[in-house]
Amino acid sequence: MIKRVVLGVAAAAMIGFSGAAEAFPDKNITFLIPYGPGGGFDTVVRKIVPKMEEILGVEVVPTNMPGANGRKAATLLERSKPDGYTIMIFNIPGHGLGLLRGEDIGYDIENLTWLAQVGQDGYVVLGAADNENIKSVQDVLDLGRGIKIPDQGPSSTSHMANQITWTTFGVPYEFITGYKSSQDYTTAVLRGDGDLTMVVSGSAKRYNANNDFNVLAEFSDNKQFPDAPGGAELGQPDLDNLGLRRAVAGPAGMPADVVKILSDALVAAVNDPEVQAWAEETGNPMPALGAEQTAAAVKRSFEFHKRYADILD
Repeated sequence: MIKRVVLGVAAAAMIGFSGAAEAFPDKNITFLIPYGPGGGFDTVVRKIVPKMEEILGVEVVPTNMPGANGRKAATLLERSKPDGYTIMIFNIPGHGLGLLRGEDIGYDIENLTWLAQVGQDGYVVLGAADNENIKSVQDVLDLGRGIKIPDQGPSSTSHMANQITWTTFGVPYEFITGYKSSQDYTTAVLRGDGDLTMVVSGSAKRYNANNDFNVLAEFSDNKQFPDAPGGAELGQPDLDNLGLRRAVAGPAGMPADVVKILSDALVAAVNDPEVQAWAEETGNPMPALGAEQTAAAVKRSFEFHKRYADILD
């Protein structure tokens, strides 16, 4: 257990302590991770937790709780007391896929207390560099046929991103599914199993370290491939809403002063130079947003994706 520390005046001002909230936190904070150890969400949480502990003066406990595509952890969060001692990292829009399809997902994701964005990836369209027929999105439009897309399947957000993208461009598509990871299905594109695929920008940077792929487009408001056209350049600006956000939330009804303390601590942890250097080195874009900005970004994401609910598997 980490003992509480006495913060300097500058540090206290940085995280915005108010007189009403000085008692928070006074015990461990559980930070739920709705996936198993080792993945992107788990890694991001474990990177920022030590910085949060330095700021808050209590232990923040990363707790993996995989199951039901993230629903198990989210249901637990919703049932927790809104006191700030249980928080969770969410995949946006992934955690809302069931909602977008009209399913009862067991919790109200639109009624949570959003605390901060701790990461954001755009979606990148990749084709094999040695494919002479597909060097750009315009080449895809000019093929005169449908495209084949290696993909994990309907449970993945990349699957949804592909559906929305190619429906928007009016290009017929067929999925080749069954791959276990994005690395597997991007490798399938290199083998010629399909025409192209989509991955988040951090993965695209890692997989394309040897320039094996053509980056046909990147849809994001936080681009990692500045030379790649985005939705606006391709005449479909709404596609820049496709990105995956890593957002942290607590249960509905959290007190405003507790929200501010947690939000400021999360943002300060993400913006720590050591964390940002790690993010750049590992290809995990981590632009931070505070509570209000995160709530607005999550709302925009869901509003955009709901427009395509009728085409989603």
